[in-house]
Amino acid sequence: MAVQTQDEALRTLFSDRRLTLSTLLDIDDKDRQRVPLVPNPIQDDIISNSGLRDIYVKPAQVGFTSIIVGDFFLDNITIDGTVSVIVSYDEFSAQRQILKAKRYHQSLQRKIPTIPKLDHKSATELSWEDKATNFYSTMYIFSSRSYTIGRGEVIHNLLLDEYAFWQEGTHELIMASAVQRVPLSTRTKIRIGSTANGEDNPFCEMYRTAKEGTVIGGSVYKHHFYPWFMHPEYIMYPDSAFCLPGDNQEILPNITPEETILLGKFIGSYGFDERVATAMIRWRRYKSAEIASLRRSGDTIFIFSQEFPEDDETCFMTAGDQAYNADIVTDKIHSCIPAPIQKGIVAIDKVTKASISATLDIWHDVEEGKGYVISIDPGKGKISESVGHVWNFLDGYRNNEGEEIPPIMQHCATLAGFYDEWEMAELMKEVGHYYNTGVICPEDNLDIVSHLRDYPDLYWREDVRTGKMIKSIGWQTNVQTKPYMITEVSRH
Repeated sequence: MAVQTQDEALRTLFSDRRLTLSTLLDIDDKDRQRVPLVPNPIQDDIISNSGLRDIYVKPAQVGFTSIIVGDFFLDNITIDGTVSVIVSYDEFSAQRQILKAKRYHQSLQRKIPTIPKLDHKSATELSWEDKATNFYSTMYIFSSRSYTIGRGEVIHNLLLDEYAFWQEGTHELIMASAVQRVPLSTRTKIRIGSTANGEDNPFCEMYRTAKEGTVIGGSVYKHHFYPWFMHPEYIMYPDSAFCLPGDNQEILPNITPEETILLGKFIGSYGFDERVATAMIRWRRYKSAEIASLRRSGDTIFIFSQEFPEDDETCFMTAGDQAYNADIVTDKIHSCIPAPIQKGIVAIDKVTKASISATLDIWHDVEEGKGYVISIDPGKGKISESVGHVWNFLDGYRNNEGEEIPPIMQHCATLAGFYDEWEMAELMKEVGHYYNTGVICPEDNLDIVSHLRDYPDLYWREDVRTGKMIKSIGWQTNVQTKPYMITEVSRH
């Protein structure tokens, strides 16, 4: 049997990143015990299936930053000249990542004393140096509120952590500064990860763009979604001191229809045995009750589906009060199907003659003789997404048997993307012409309205109190009109 030399063994060890992490690095677990960094299933997938540019939606407390920082650290002590940058949500998190990197170094140094020397240069900078070989690398760790790095500095590894929770305005500033410092090289990495925090933030838009881009072949980032039940720690057996009253028995009482569906998914789709699947439901009940009690006391507004997602749609539902029952919205989301038709839309700007192209997702194609309404929710150019929908409405009526037939509001098609106002206007005019020159109703935004005025059929606003038409194009969403809008949608 061949025996490897020490150098050969180290080369073998460092050629397998998962093996390196679990063999050479230690971490403090949740019980404050120093243990080897053996990746859990979510961490294992991050190491095995990440590409060059990745975005992750993940549950809380699954070791996401631990595995990314460990991966960056190994690059820093093995690849000369590496610059890693980690941007955390706040100062406390940033300091924790600094301590994590230093502990990784300490655990590795005990096993391999000859690794480059660590120097904690400042509150935000760690460096590794070996003067004998002229080796030098750096890791910067900032909070999103105090990010500063020279504009000429090249970044090889970049982590934007808990991106959905960053302070408004910091996303664009740091993305423009940091991401553009990462060369287009196969030896660089960009990782953007977060638990969900509602729809109205750049993280949700980036993730959905990555997911949709994968389908049509136009994505820069590879999307990853990790449901909470991938994490083996999120279970609770009957002997746990934390069981809810009545749940400390093998067969759970009062199984709800939702829990029955989840049990079927755990056992049928994911291969868990019945006892483990039941333990996961037991844990879910406890966490849901814990969160509900916090919400009643007013201490927090986060909800289970955001902190511990089960799918990558409901996790983005806003944590605050909602206009519609969350269970109804969830059922509607789960009943959605991919658009069976994709149609290319090309528009030409009349002034510049520049062309713009986009994809229209179609569920119900145009039908001769039907009338359509085209709604436009304009975004902020390349910062937030613009969305256009095509609708068909049928009034309610009473049939020959005297039965009341309710009105129908049918969603036909959607076009969405990061477009400037004039681009979105030109594209949606083409969509309008395709759908029998339907009525275009934009949200009242002066920038987009000015680009729509040459379209033949526009919605002219009515005063919601008097019903009189006023000389303004588009729907205006404000404190006065929002209750009316919600009531009308509910009525239909």
